[in-house]
Amino acid sequence: MPPEEPERGSALAADDTVFIWHRIGETSRLSLLTAGEHLRLAKTSIEAGQVYPSAHPTVMRTALVCASQAVWILAAKDAVERQERGLTLIGEMYTQLAKYDEEQLKLPLSASEKTELQDHLTWCQLRLSQVVGAKHTRAEFIQTDVIAWALDHRFTDKRRRGAGRLLWRQMSSDAHGLGWGMYQRGSTLKADRRTGLGVGVSGGGLEFIAEPFVAIHQLLKEGWSLFDRLCEAPAS
Repeated sequence: MPPEEPERGSALAADDTVFIWHRIGETSRLSLLTAGEHLRLAKTSIEAGQVYPSAHPTVMRTALVCASQAVWILAAKDAVERQERGLTLIGEMYTQLAKYDEEQLKLPLSASEKTELQDHLTWCQLRLSQVVGAKHTRAEFIQTDVIAWALDHRFTDKRRRGAGRLLWRQMSSDAHGLGWGMYQRGSTLKADRRTGLGVGVSGGGLEFIAEPFVAIHQLLKEGWSLFDRLCEAPAS
């Protein structure tokens, strides 16, 4: 069954006419669905009795990214800003897709494969130029700023806003394999007295998952609430 369409005359129905090849409403919906999927994955693992010191934060980081970018678009102050933000995210998608195609073209390919891939890259670059043409500004998509904006929108308490920013930074260490985030989450170090070197031990714990999970869930609920309201046509 196809997803329910925004009602005729609704705000999102109007947004979707701005760039018909890649609709803003569907871009927001995909972000919300992806955020929910990652939160469910984290929950399923917990229910199975498996809590991971680095993998859980990585999964929740993706949920935070997706929930935040949906809220960033849907909670914009007016239709012009909402559409501009939607187009900015769509443009980022085409930018990254073009880079993927360019990387593939470096591989050993047959003549037909290379032609097909080059055609796809040309199509992608065309779409990107159309996105740029539809925008009113040259604003770029900056993920850190998007997350900060969404946190500020959803949470009024400065401590919770700050905690959300710190979680974003900390979970980035897990996603990029840098490790320092695990050291801050109850890690112990058994050091050798002679060398000062030792083995770090970090176990998974619900106490390190609960706070970000709840915060991201609240962001996701806000995103779906905004989405539902913007899909409704004004009462006649």
